[in-house]
Amino acid sequence: MFINELISYGIYFELIQNSFLGFNIVGNKFNPVPFLTSHIEYTLFLSFTIIVSLFSIFTINSKFLKVLLSLFITTMTINLFITTGRTGQFTLLMTIIFLIIIYFRHNIKYIMLSFVTIFSVFILAFNFSSNTNTRLQQGYSDIIKLIENKDYNTSFGIRLTSYIIIPDIIKDERFNLFYGMGYCEKDRIIQDIQIKKIGTFMEGTFGHLHNTYIALLAGTGFVGIIIFLILWYYLFTLKIEDGYINYIRYSFFFVISFGGISSELFWQKEVMLLSAIFISIIIYTTTNNKKEKINE
Repeated sequence: MFINELISYGIYFELIQNSFLGFNIVGNKFNPVPFLTSHIEYTLFLSFTIIVSLFSIFTINSKFLKVLLSLFITTMTINLFITTGRTGQFTLLMTIIFLIIIYFRHNIKYIMLSFVTIFSVFILAFNFSSNTNTRLQQGYSDIIKLIENKDYNTSFGIRLTSYIIIPDIIKDERFNLFYGMGYCEKDRIIQDIQIKKIGTFMEGTFGHLHNTYIALLAGTGFVGIIIFLILWYYLFTLKIEDGYINYIRYSFFFVISFGGISSELFWQKEVMLLSAIFISIIIYTTTNNKKEKINE
């Protein structure tokens, strides 16, 4: 992420354009995304790295490393807000709130201080980041268009349609209550439903649902969504004795869970790779602990 961030700032200051070391650059000055497919994945990785790095600041003893990590977190946070990805900003906000409640639930002073810090960061981002300012104002404008004119042809409106068409998905003859539409057929069928229910402008979404959980329901039915929720519950409730691994577990769980609300994550190979790595770490750690206890 440090290397990605250096490249991102190089793109932002126009020191790097189009390609770097033979690799194509996805972003540009106005949305400095390095190699990942889009700003959604990049900001998701940024928010996760920021949250994981916060733990080390409170646990390491070296003052030099504390300063270094503080600078890294600061530059990553700025990087997060100079891109156009609201998913990463949303996951950062929500994950930190939940981690604060989990770790500082018995200390009101720390909770209040943390919320003041979060609020200050987002106020500074709104005032100094043109991308953040523009996207928030655009979101407000989208809501007004939706309320006054029932106009869904906006960024927020299209995301809202994913919830609106849930009854139509379930009632569709091609949807089976138990196993869904099938993941290979899902996009084509969803596009048909979107065009009929919302309007022809939905052709441009190609059946994409901006919500991981609705997509799972549509593609795999109630059997698929229940299996996923059981797995998620298992990962969240596993007993992990190592404090750092436990923190990583919570960080990963909340970042992916909240990211899934605003985007369809599990068709993105980068997110699948991230999930595979950290789910493996979590399961291996707990399995290893159980083996050690048996041997004792």
